[in-house]
Order: sequence, then structure tokens, then C-alpha cells
Amino acid sequence: MPRDGFGREIDYLRISLTDHCNLRCAYCMPLTGNAFVPSDDLLTAEEIETVVRAAVAVGF
Repeated sequence: MPRDGFGREIDYLRISLTDHCNLRCAYCMPLTGNAFVPSDDLLTAEEIETVVRAAVAVGF
């Protein structure tokens, strides 16, 4: 089981696919402060799978 810098076991893994709503509804979007993230800058499904497989390999 992986451990953090204080020696505590890390017994979960959380993967957030995005930290922003990507629906971009006109009634909900703020006028400033929430920049559009081009899809080329987001992880692909294959890249997410690579991250998950690496996490499994170290004990998650």
C-alpha cells in the first residue's frame, strides 16, 4: 500500500476527469474567471487509462 510523506497508508485514488463543468451553459457561465480549456489540453481516454494502470502497478 502506498504511503504519504507522514507514513500514512493511502488507501484510495481519486481521478477527477475535469474540475470544471464543460457544458458551458450561457445562464450559468461567469463573465470572467473561467477560461475555456481546449480539448487538446485535456487527457484522452487512453491517457487516463495509462494513469490508472500506473496507479494499480504501485498498489492502488
